[in-house]
Amino acid sequence: MYYQGSPGAFSEAAILNYWPSAEPRGLSTFKEVFRVLVDDPDAVGLLPIENAYRGPVYDVLDLLTGSPLSIWAEVVQPVELALMAYGHNDISRIRRVRSHHQALMQSRRFCEEHGFVVEVALDTAGSAEDLVESREADRAVIASPRAAGIYGLQIIDTGIQDHPDNRTRFWLISQSSMELVSPLGRTKSTIIFDVPDEPGALVSYLDCYRRIGLNLSKVESRPRPGVSFAYRFWIDVIGEPKVLDGAWEEGEAHVEWARRLGVYPVISE
Repeated sequence: MYYQGSPGAFSEAAILNYWPSAEPRGLSTFKEVFRVLVDDPDAVGLLPIENAYRGPVYDVLDLLTGSPLSIWAEVVQPVELALMAYGHNDISRIRRVRSHHQALMQSRRFCEEHGFVVEVALDTAGSAEDLVESREADRAVIASPRAAGIYGLQIIDTGIQDHPDNRTRFWLISQSSMELVSPLGRTKSTIIFDVPDEPGALVSYLDCYRRIGLNLSKVESRPRPGVSFAYRFWIDVIGEPKVLDGAWEEGEAHVEWARRLGVYPVISE
């Protein structure tokens, strides 16, 4: 199962947590993961889509929108962040901190309190791997406690995330269909769509879901490709699959373009 990052990444942890028999295969970027998933119809990937407190991972959403791939499940993984260094655990020696931008946002308060200069990297575990190579004593990284064990770094502090219940939700993505069941009895549908530039167009579309009692768990706008200052909308809808199908079909009359990215079970939340 493919993910973005190096061993010790939170994406890898989510794979091992929910699919312990899978073989995690890390790639450097989201684009590389999508390239493999598009080229190999049988390939499966697990990618982050949203942090509970720092919001969506738009790169994943945009890549998915323009691909032939679909969402087949959603899982939520707890995210505990740790500060770690090479060869010591003395926080007074640290001047710079490096990590993925999401991890830096999720631990912003801690970094500001200590006056660290933050540096953005491609992923959390990759930052830990790079520090082992550079051996810089004044630089620390923010990653999972598990990454410290993998790369032999010293943990300076743990639980440094701004919110104790920090979590990230992930989508299981592939071309091939998968029959998975939600232990929570919850099904979601994710839809991306464009509406006409006229009064009430968005309301008319969303009303297709309200009238049959479906709950919109997310409504968000994105820049619309090729049209300046126009917007494409992203919704997550919770409901029974047949009811979701009915709303999707009714809504088609109210949009200029739409793509349903999946109707999928919520494995955890």
